[in-house]
Amino acid sequence: MNYLTSWRAGLSAFRNARVSRADVSGAFADVGLLIPLEASLVAVNGLNATSTLLGVGIMYVLAGWYFRIPMPVQPLKALAAIAIANQLDGDVIAAGALLMTGSLVVLAATGAIDRLYRIVPVAVIRGIQLGLAYILVKGAITMLGRPVTPGGTELALDFDTFNVPLMLALAPVVLIAMVVLIKKPVFPASLAVLAVGAVVGIAAGAGELGSLRPGPQPIAFGFPGGSDFMLAATVLLAAQLPLTIANSVISTADAGAAYFPEQRGRLTPRRLSLSIAAGNVWAGLAGGLPMCHGSGGLTAHYSFGARRPLSTAIAGVTFIAIAVLFGHAGLSLRHIIPLPFFGLLLLFVGIQHARLALQVPDPSDLPFVALAGVLAVVFDGNLAYAGTVTLAAYWLVRGYIRVWPRLAGRGVLLP
Repeated sequence: MNYLTSWRAGLSAFRNARVSRADVSGAFADVGLLIPLEASLVAVNGLNATSTLLGVGIMYVLAGWYFRIPMPVQPLKALAAIAIANQLDGDVIAAGALLMTGSLVVLAATGAIDRLYRIVPVAVIRGIQLGLAYILVKGAITMLGRPVTPGGTELALDFDTFNVPLMLALAPVVLIAMVVLIKKPVFPASLAVLAVGAVVGIAAGAGELGSLRPGPQPIAFGFPGGSDFMLAATVLLAAQLPLTIANSVISTADAGAAYFPEQRGRLTPRRLSLSIAAGNVWAGLAGGLPMCHGSGGLTAHYSFGARRPLSTAIAGVTFIAIAVLFGHAGLSLRHIIPLPFFGLLLLFVGIQHARLALQVPDPSDLPFVALAGVLAVVFDGNLAYAGTVTLAAYWLVRGYIRVWPRLAGRGVLLP
């Protein structure tokens, strides 16, 4: 009965809510990473353009209702990057998504994910978030250096000894403009960046709205073969699962509690694990996008004004509409907005995420946060390695601090 009451309350909140500028701005704040990876998986790996966005859209709506916050939906970044780099078949990607589902269900059912959450201290979690901020900023700078049109010439400011990509040089101005629009929401900040990007893209010949063929791309349901699971387990799952546990579950639970303390009871590692597991069932059976939640995405939605699940429901309904109406035109539709404009959104999110990472209750934890950030650079963005080494360093140092006075007091150590 309590569950039914909660369900009705959540549905009523969606139905009676009024849409604000902040809701719209926050809705599309996290597409800087979603759309480029999704478009690449469609183009390189042959994923179904309707299935990918349809799954993301449904997940956006359901996750927002379930957690009562603007819960982000993101691609499994390591899995997507490896699949694109190795041009893996769609069946292997589907097998990787189903392996993620099984692994997270086991972690949630056994309670192992909750134990991991309890033993990983805030300093290490925030350090992982700082490492993610590095990945976001690095990816943003790469995007900002790309040409406005595919195959076009990169625009740059030419100095005596070096060149600066034009979009990178303009980034500080755009960031200031976004801050102003967030403080005084005359127009949604993220939507403003995307709208300008669409105008620039169409003017530069990146795409023409009149050439888009309407209608969905047919979705074929299936199950991967045994060889697909074998390859996915060694190539995809081994790289993705530690990152998912660290960022999509533990860090997201921490960031969600910081931004939405009233929903702390719903944002548990077990609920997050099961939510991600459920989303990847669609990816595994319908050839959709392998997806997760993420602390960086939560920061993105929050930073651009999202405070209610209505915000991400707007994004979800939009993705569903695009999937159904323009599935056939999947790749060309994504190319209308030039990549550097997604980079601007990603850069803003990275900076905001670094700010979150540096907010620790105990200032003595900051060296560990910094250590994880440095290790993320050393390990080239591998947050699992960075988090493991930082966790080991944390317990060694904290254990030494606790044990030293006892040993010294007993005369075991020299004073």
